[in-house]
Amino acid sequence: MHEVSRELTQEELRLLELIRAHHGPQNTVEDVSWDGDQAVFWVKARDGSRGLATNLTNLASWHADGTISRGELHDWLQISDA
Repeated sequence: MHEVSRELTQEELRLLELIRAHHGPQNTVEDVSWDGDQAVFWVKARDGSRGLATNLTNLASWHADGTISRGELHDWLQISDA
């Protein structure tokens, strides 16, 4: 069980929902890990294997402030716009 240091922000939750929509419902909030105040997440493939590590906190912040575009966010999360 992961100790939650805080609730996920709305932006972090939106990223998790985007991950779930494209990588599958096996990616749950219960799988979020914490590195201090940073929400860290291992994206699981539909077969349950782990592959992509992501820092939800950083990606959400960078996307919200315009540091990364929607396309760059999708590239980072290995999401196809097709």
